[in-house]
Amino acid sequence: MEFCRNAGEPHLGTEHLVELSGDKHRVFKITIPPNFGLTPKVLRHPVVNLRDDPALPKTRPSIEFLPATPLEYLERWMAANEVFGDDVKLTAVIEWADGQVSFAISQPQYHGEPATEREIEAEFEASGWTRFIDSAGHVLFFNYAFQVLAIDALLRNWKGC
Repeated sequence: MEFCRNAGEPHLGTEHLVELSGDKHRVFKITIPPNFGLTPKVLRHPVVNLRDDPALPKTRPSIEFLPATPLEYLERWMAANEVFGDDVKLTAVIEWADGQVSFAISQPQYHGEPATEREIEAEFEASGWTRFIDSAGHVLFFNYAFQVLAIDALLRNWKGC
């Protein structure tokens, strides 16, 4: 896995086109239409009750990840600024010739050694986040004070050099 890229060498991810600034102080990202990432939702699904057991609930809750709206995308970055002290800035709103929209953002470029997944988990837990695993096996963290769910806290999202 390549963690460092030189300025002028963009990286295409699933949500963004990413490029480092020449001075390596900021990362610039442009959303790839029509994607704005994913957002968690609690959905209710019917419970199959083959024995007609009245003690079984009619539905069960499930955390699922659905395509985010543009507003949810912006709210996610505002929460990152507030909760994690990040410095994400909306730098442009782009309307393409086909009518689709992208957001351009910038955020600080952090330097150092990448943390392991264990270190990421330990930092969240030490900071008061509750760790749990969803039905698909993803590790999630919830902060009751902020009422925020952190997803995708993985090494692949580390952008340091």
